[in-house]
Amino acid sequence: MKASRYLLVSPIVLLLAAGGYTAYWFATARSLEAGLNKWADQRRAQGYDLTWRDERVGGFPFAFRIALTDASIARGNSYRVAVPEIVGSASPLDLSRWRIEAAQGGAGRAQGFEADIAAQSLSGAVTLGGDASTLDVSAREVSGAGAEAGEIAGHFTLPRHAPASHRDLGLAASVQLYHLTLPKPVKALGDTIETFAVDVDVMGGLPKGDWRQALTAWRDDGGTVELRQGKVQWGALRLEAKGTVALDSDMQPTAALRASIVDQGALVDAAVEAGMLKPKNAPLVKLVLDFLAKDGPDGRKRLSAPVTLQDRKLAVGRAEIGKVPPIEWK
Repeated sequence: MKASRYLLVSPIVLLLAAGGYTAYWFATARSLEAGLNKWADQRRAQGYDLTWRDERVGGFPFAFRIALTDASIARGNSYRVAVPEIVGSASPLDLSRWRIEAAQGGAGRAQGFEADIAAQSLSGAVTLGGDASTLDVSAREVSGAGAEAGEIAGHFTLPRHAPASHRDLGLAASVQLYHLTLPKPVKALGDTIETFAVDVDVMGGLPKGDWRQALTAWRDDGGTVELRQGKVQWGALRLEAKGTVALDSDMQPTAALRASIVDQGALVDAAVEAGMLKPKNAPLVKLVLDFLAKDGPDGRKRLSAPVTLQDRKLAVGRAEIGKVPPIEWK
């Protein structure tokens, strides 16, 4: 009797559980769709232009999957990114972690760049937290303006609340770029940047508007970029730096850094090739920098010195490398 009663009750319990889960899944799916549109409306109110042709919610029963086709995001004339399709998926057990995939890649353009930048594939992850949210993204086979990169990867942390002043964190970012092939080689360094990596804290908030308007307001409020770590490996050159970067009254970058440089001679030669330094001044600059360099643990000469950028004049220690071209904010 007990066995038969158990056999009768068990299917009923399973059916009730399955029915309850099904109701939960579809209710949550509707909530996610409504939440996505509410989030998009909030971003539009903040000055972003968000569009997509179609949205689909699926993945039943083991996942939630949101797919957007012909999606794009833009902010005024500052930048625009578009993808044929982007898919976000999450486990029903944890809706705070989403996997993002744009298998068909995407393309974008930023203010000041004359050519589109395209990636063959895009992938990443979003983690929604109480105090901050994070975004991890990887773009593979990136190309634009004749340059090509094997991969660009980034990790971004966005605080939940907008910074109240320049003392508050607006964005933390770590960006790595691997195997960037330039359209035109630099004679002293070659045509491939093996690694370019930066870890930065952007202090202060970036208001609405195009690049110049937003950055002017950010600068006037005391905004700075704190470079926690920067690394460049380009030919024989090895450069590491940390310090502070800001914008001056002419909207040109200023910097106060501490750097470690291997093969500083190649850096001087590159400055000559770029027209920043007169060829006749190069031997003296090399002599000064070589004098300051010390033997490193690997036996190579390593220069540790302050690096400054002021009024577009780049200097390593007391040796002026040259004047960098101005940035024209369009």
